[in-house]
Amino acid sequence: MSFLKARQAVQTCVLSTRWRHLWRSVPCLDIDFDEFKKKAPASDASRITYNNFLEDDASDSESDVWRFDLFNNSNYKDWEDFEDFAVTLMRHCNIAQLDSFRLHSDGNRAPEFGKRVAAGWLRRAMKYCTPDRANHQGLSSGSWRLKRLHLCHVLLDDSFLNHVSSVCHSLEDLELDDCSCKIQSITSHSLKTLVLKKCQWRNLSEIISPTLKTLVIDGGSNTDACVLVILAPVLAYLHLVMHVALFRGGVSLNEMPSVAKALIHLHGHKHGFVRSKIGGDQFKFLCSISNSTNLELSGFGTLVLGKEPRFQEFKNLRNLLLDDCDLSDDFRTLVFFLRSSPILEKLTLRCCKFPKYSSKKKGMPILKKTSSSEVRCLDLLCENLKVEIIYKDGYGPHHISLLQLVLVNLLKNNIKLTRVI
Repeated sequence: MSFLKARQAVQTCVLSTRWRHLWRSVPCLDIDFDEFKKKAPASDASRITYNNFLEDDASDSESDVWRFDLFNNSNYKDWEDFEDFAVTLMRHCNIAQLDSFRLHSDGNRAPEFGKRVAAGWLRRAMKYCTPDRANHQGLSSGSWRLKRLHLCHVLLDDSFLNHVSSVCHSLEDLELDDCSCKIQSITSHSLKTLVLKKCQWRNLSEIISPTLKTLVIDGGSNTDACVLVILAPVLAYLHLVMHVALFRGGVSLNEMPSVAKALIHLHGHKHGFVRSKIGGDQFKFLCSISNSTNLELSGFGTLVLGKEPRFQEFKNLRNLLLDDCDLSDDFRTLVFFLRSSPILEKLTLRCCKFPKYSSKKKGMPILKKTSSSEVRCLDLLCENLKVEIIYKDGYGPHHISLLQLVLVNLLKNNIKLTRVI
């Protein structure tokens, strides 16, 4: 039953007398607004049967009234069903005893006040739902058992995280999807996975966790232009996808020696009118994740290294993917990685901007005269490096010739050329 949505789990009460209260003991609760999309009405017979079981169950508590049928002539028909179901369900289930809890409120179909109402449900649940007894893990009677919490389209503030920190001592997996957050700090001593998708932050200034191993920030904004400091010393996987104009204060990555895989996509830095600290912090990003074995960078420009970058060794890097990066500085950025990565095995250049070339003879491109000697004739430390060039525009063989001008021992047999539409 833990694999069912909450409404489906409750509906199992009609199967038999033995199943009437079985749904109350499920360890995973998934309340999803999508279950309340308009559907063809059930037959009168099935509705009466289902309601009879619910009415019998409701008689156990005089203060609770179960209402699952659809309301007629309402502008928020689906939302009213969802609200009645969620509120009543939270009264009957002790959330503190759950292992996993998911609340998904559809932002496109819910009324404007939907995020605030859903936040109220959480606030009351945290206030009134407490464990009946200490669990076998030795947690105090005031601690929740909850390990996974996933919220979608909910309005959250600092009091929410204060409640989570005070009662959810076992929380390991927190995911916020398209939430409006008035939260300044995310601090936890138990989290292992933190996923923040398309969330609107007002002044998020820090994410601190000594136990965090996976961090995903995918889209969203931090509108007050404050610096977001991330302190996660045992982080193993980092995923940052953001528009520089929406994170003007920038992001500071501190003490991340354990990062093995990192994916960083920066959007909007190529537009000169966008001012953001992220644009000037690109090299700091690289220094913070220099222990990575797999690195994917997207949207990085020619300013990534600055005027005089200090040497930074990527001694563990085996796979490097540069996507939509500006390499028109005569491959200066690319050469920096190749010189710093002695065991690099696979290099992928996907839809990157190559240097402009001129040629005296067809098929013989030459770099600009201004090219510095430091980027010419680089003798690769890793002779068996595999290179894949994925391109949309330009002439593929010229891309290969340009690379071979700066990488003298790059074998043509080790270069794969793929054109995409």
